[in-house]
Amino acid sequence: MFAWLILPTAARAQYFALGKGSYPLEFYDIDFSALANPANRITPLDQLHYIPIGSDPETYLSLGGEMRQQFWSWSNEGHGLKSPRYNTYDLSRLLVDAYLHLNRHVAIFAQLGRFDALGKIAPLNAADASRGRLQQGFVELKQKLGPAAITVRAGRQEIALGSQRFVWVNDSSNMRTTHDGVRIHADVQGNATLDLVYSRPVTPTLDAFSDFDSHAGTFGAVYLSELVIHDQLHVDEYYYFRHAIGAQYAGVTGNEDRDTVGGRLWGAFGSFKYDSDFAYQFGTFDGRPISALGTSTRVLYSFESLPWDPGLQFQASYFSGTGRSNATIGTFSAPFGRPTMLNYAGLETLENLIEAYPAIIVNPTDDLALRFGPEAVWRPSVYDAVYISRTTPLPQTVSAMDTAGYIGTNLVATAQWKILANVSLFGEYLHELAGPAITLAGGHGADAGIAQLDVNF
Repeated sequence: MFAWLILPTAARAQYFALGKGSYPLEFYDIDFSALANPANRITPLDQLHYIPIGSDPETYLSLGGEMRQQFWSWSNEGHGLKSPRYNTYDLSRLLVDAYLHLNRHVAIFAQLGRFDALGKIAPLNAADASRGRLQQGFVELKQKLGPAAITVRAGRQEIALGSQRFVWVNDSSNMRTTHDGVRIHADVQGNATLDLVYSRPVTPTLDAFSDFDSHAGTFGAVYLSELVIHDQLHVDEYYYFRHAIGAQYAGVTGNEDRDTVGGRLWGAFGSFKYDSDFAYQFGTFDGRPISALGTSTRVLYSFESLPWDPGLQFQASYFSGTGRSNATIGTFSAPFGRPTMLNYAGLETLENLIEAYPAIIVNPTDDLALRFGPEAVWRPSVYDAVYISRTTPLPQTVSAMDTAGYIGTNLVATAQWKILANVSLFGEYLHELAGPAITLAGGHGADAGIAQLDVNF
């Protein structure tokens, strides 16, 4: 979400893409083939990233990983409507990657992880801690078919699609979401891409390496992205299917089969950048029909000729809720939504929500960026709940007064410092001015602070 915070001006054209500066989200998205030339292996990390095997330069092993430490401090987490009211804790993540290239067509990737939660008051989130797990492990096949470059990955893998608003890897949590399944990716000379996905999302477990048969329903996707006008306009079209067990909406729990059809428009016109998703959902939940709508748009205008390269950002979102009768489920629910598009704390999620979020961004140096802004949020249906972490409804808010649509305003300050090419420090503070949807339910404004150190190798 915050690639724009840590990249120099020219690279911030990719403002809407996830990333970590010089390191992308996924280790296997880095091309180390240039290191086949020994003269290019300058640093100790270069020696680690390219380990030749035999005489063929296309047969090599790449080793790497990530160490991440998060410090969290919460007051009135969940708007003060659930325990604990106060919580201060550390989350640590250690990942080790091994990417074995057998040749230009076949590779094997494995990622092992250890995840710890220190000092957190129970109950722990399922994605907080694991004594050890195979985070990713797949076989990769690559082949050219005419103008298309085809990549097939079969096995355990993380999946993010498009803007990642609706299908995301949940990187703000200690443990990212992973899937057991198959993904086929086709790239037609950079002008169009097609992704086909069928998977079983993995349910995290605390015990080491005990989640191999632990799954949360099924997921399928068809995602097409086309370049219409160079740099200025891309048009995406997508279909998602999600079978979920134990979903919750407006105080009701049941199984659901939810289909999402949607599109995305994104691009740039000089200093103006934009990214919009529009989606409609249908299906069944606990025997009831689903009819829901979700859309979100973010725009950014950069004043690149001014000191500190300031930018004005505005984000607006609408995610529908369920009405009074409850006969039709109108609550929009992304297959794997990204609540950090609202704020990094994820105080609210992408259900029954209207958002208006203006902000200013300044870049005192190429390696330091700051963002400030008030995020105002409402619920479109006062008969549906306010939702928090991992699409959990707050039942107290369902019984709030029918006129209590205003959830509150979040005052958000964010900073990111790229210390080195592979080391970054991130911080955010959020102070909530609670509205009647919270206060009439007995809740209070929340405060959340996070400091995060990320080291890639």
